[in-house]
Amino acid sequence: MEMPGSLANRFAGRRAIPIIFWFLVFVTVVIMAMVDSAGWDLRIYRQAAEWLRSGHDPYAEGIAIQHVFQNQLALHPHARRPMTYVYPPLTFPLLRLAGAMPPWLCAGLYWLAYAAAAITIVWAGMQLPEKAERAAFAFLAPAASFFPGLLQEDVLLSGNVAYILYGLVFGAAFLGWRRGQWRWFYLAVLAASCCKAPLLSLVAIPVFSARKQWLPAGVTAVAGATLFSAQAWLWPSAFRNYLEAVELQFRYNRDFGFSPAGLLGRALRDAGHPYAQASTALYLLYALVVLALLFYLARRFFDGKLTLERWIPVLLIGVFLLNPRIKEYDVAALTLPMALVAWRVLGAITASVRRAVVLGSILFLAANCISINSEGWKYTEMILLLGLFVGGCWQLLRQARPAMDGQANQRAFQMSASGG
Repeated sequence: MEMPGSLANRFAGRRAIPIIFWFLVFVTVVIMAMVDSAGWDLRIYRQAAEWLRSGHDPYAEGIAIQHVFQNQLALHPHARRPMTYVYPPLTFPLLRLAGAMPPWLCAGLYWLAYAAAAITIVWAGMQLPEKAERAAFAFLAPAASFFPGLLQEDVLLSGNVAYILYGLVFGAAFLGWRRGQWRWFYLAVLAASCCKAPLLSLVAIPVFSARKQWLPAGVTAVAGATLFSAQAWLWPSAFRNYLEAVELQFRYNRDFGFSPAGLLGRALRDAGHPYAQASTALYLLYALVVLALLFYLARRFFDGKLTLERWIPVLLIGVFLLNPRIKEYDVAALTLPMALVAWRVLGAITASVRRAVVLGSILFLAANCISINSEGWKYTEMILLLGLFVGGCWQLLRQARPAMDGQANQRAFQMSASGG
């Protein structure tokens, strides 16, 4: 008979392995940051702050650089296209504050906030697995940093402010699910929309996962749209330049993202055709389908036919599909929810854990081989997003679970998320 002490030692050993993985991930990220010169997006913010402090319009400066590069494109056809500041004028107060601080202090505070937000995103994803899934995902979670959206990418090193925004939003979302307090979530989404207006679509998260959220979500969406529109009156010249800088991201840099609408717009632009109307029409078409599916499944959740752990990963993928310009740092926040949906869909296809692991490994390796270059990455990621959303909806629709009232679901998730 095995002694209790040896059982405790074995349990401690199993818990120590994920900690070792986390340590190795930390060391790897530090080495990558040193080798790859991390913070390429942060350097864009720093340059914009310097231009603003010198009395220059950061948009006008960026537009001038874009035009010079485009006019001389024949001389350097394979050169990296310049990236410029494309956040709205509402961010100018933050830029001025950053410009007034010593560079070392500003960079240090930013990277601390960035690291805390990245950890929060992974922590949030680790709250979603059910009890039987937690052990496996304790091993998978550290690797999420290197495979945003399940595909290899070094976007973690970019320093893009999206990581901080999603850290705030995801942290506030779990506060809402645990305690039913959503005001911090709406404030986080409103603040995020001041940097990236499409993130207003995140207000759909509480609407489809908590009761009586239509009014506060609607108020937040209207407030965000009002703040965006008011900039044309508060800073008319800067706002016009901002819109032109955004348009050049599409026309010169082909930076449409990899949503279905974005990839259509990019294909039309490359073919020399107008892209705005067609990509908008496609977006409205699939957004309505996504919203209809979310609405139907949310009814099942509120009726107690789905647990919150099962519903949230699919909901998050659907809500992110409502963003018309999905980027690498957007799906980075979705990595663990996507992995959970993939695992559950495989479990619905085959009852054998071994077959599910083998099939999942083959698909994972195949997807990463196909996405070896930038073009392949975008198309593969779009297929993954759409496929996992459809697969997740199918798995939820066929799921037969005992009826539970919504409050019991909420309490069960609160206990599991807190380790109870």
